[in-house]
Amino acid sequence: MINVAKDVRLTDELERQLMMQAIEDQYRFKPVEAIKKLFAKLFAAADRAQAPAGKMVESTN
Repeated sequence: MINVAKDVRLTDELERQLMMQAIEDQYRFKPVEAIKKLFAKLFAAADRAQAPAGKMVESTN
């Protein structure tokens, strides 16, 4: 987020461009975050698989 002084005014065109860029960035695929989530799920599944029968492993989610 860009912080600007209170007395700064944006033109309509600049505001539109900034809004469009923010919307595009919101839906852009982020491979590093996706890989982190994948490994977190894999390690959680591995922990559950290694837990002895009858014992529950606490989830960090």
